[in-house]
Amino acid sequence: MRTPARVLAGLGTALVVILVAACAPQSPDHSSWTDQAHQALEDTASQVATVSLLLRLEREGKVPGKYQQVVAQDSESAVGATMAKFGGEQPEPRDDTTYRRVTGLMSDASDLLSEVRIAIVRRDAAAYPKLLDRLGDVENRLNAAAEDLR
Repeated sequence: MRTPARVLAGLGTALVVILVAACAPQSPDHSSWTDQAHQALEDTASQVATVSLLLRLEREGKVPGKYQQVVAQDSESAVGATMAKFGGEQPEPRDDTTYRRVTGLMSDASDLLSEVRIAIVRRDAAAYPKLLDRLGDVENRLNAAAEDLR
C-alpha cells in the first residue's frame, strides 16, 4: 500500500532526476558534433552577412534608421542564441581544439555585431566603412572554418 508520503517522495526523486538530466550538456558523437559546429558557423556567418548588407544599403540611403536598429539587434541576438546552443554541446576530447576555434570565431562575430549595433544606434556613420571591412573579414573566417569542417 502506498502512502501519500511515499508517493510524494517518489515524485520528488523523479523530478530531481529529470531536472538533472535536462541540465546536463549534450554529448553528441564526433560526426554529429562536427555537423552542429558546421551549422553554427554557417548560421553565424549568415547573420554577419546580413549586417554587412544592412550597412551597405544604409550607405545608399535605402534603409530607415529604426529598421537598421531592429535588424542589427536581431542579428546580434540570433548569434547569441546560436552560441548558447552550440556552447552547451560537449565535444569529444579529439574535438577540443576545433571547439575552441569555433567558439572563438563565434565570439569574435558576436563582439563585432555588438559594435555595429552600437554604431547604428549612435548614428556613427563614420565608423561604418571600417566596420564593413571587419565584417567581411569575420565572415570570411567563419566561412573558411565551416568549409574546413566538411
